[in-house]
Order: sequence, then C-alpha cells, then structure tokens
Amino acid sequence: MVEFVDGSVKAQLGMPDMKIPIQYALTYPSRAASKFSRVHFPTLGEMTFYEPDTERFPCLRLAYEALKAGGTIPAVMNATNEIAVSKFLAGKISFMDIPRMIGYAMEKHSSSANPSIDTIVEADRWAREFTLNN
Repeated sequence: MVEFVDGSVKAQLGMPDMKIPIQYALTYPSRAASKFSRVHFPTLGEMTFYEPDTERFPCLRLAYEALKAGGTIPAVMNATNEIAVSKFLAGKISFMDIPRMIGYAMEKHSSSANPSIDTIVEADRWAREFTLNN
C-alpha cells in the first residue's frame, strides 16, 4: 500500500504467494495473463492489519531506520543485505546473521546526507566490500 500526501491509499492486492510478482518480474514491463488464484472479495470477507513486529523481523526495523536516516544509509543497507543473503545461501552464515551484518554495516558507515549518484555508488561498493570482509 502507498499513502499519498492527501491521505488517500492505493493498494496492490493479490493472493498471499509470490506467483504473480515472479511472473511480473519475468514479463516486465508487460502483464501476462495467468491462471493463478484470484482474490474473491465476497469470500474473503475482511482483511486484518497489525502493527509490524520489528522484534520478530529485525530487517524490517533496519529498513525503517535506513529510511529515517536517509543519505547513503539505504544504499548500504541494500548492498549489505545482498551480500549477507548470498553468504547465507552459500551456507557461510546463519539466517539470523543477516540482520546483525546489516546493522553492523549501517553502524560503521559514515553516511553522506545529500549524496550524489557517485556517492551512492561508492557507498554501495563500500558496503559490499565491508560485508564480504566481515
């Protein structure tokens, strides 16, 4: 969901699986027809929303922190996440090491408040190298 400055909200809704997002990623920018399950609102009846559990999902907390910090921190968070996930998939770290690595890189990075694209690219490079070596 996206909330706009006027308070209106737009939502992309679908069944809780990744079939359509994966199909869209493979067919972008087109939208291909599918036979995947569709949301049937009369059967659905209601949707319930809860506050996000940032203790249970620490990477979500880190994403909020990166968004609030701004500057080059979001680039560092993203690059570190990509390297940490690669290490996890290769069996080099545990799943719970991912948020620890992201938080550590975000903490050690000297952020630039109003970065140029070159500064953002450099922050990405720094984070990847830092995460590979730590």
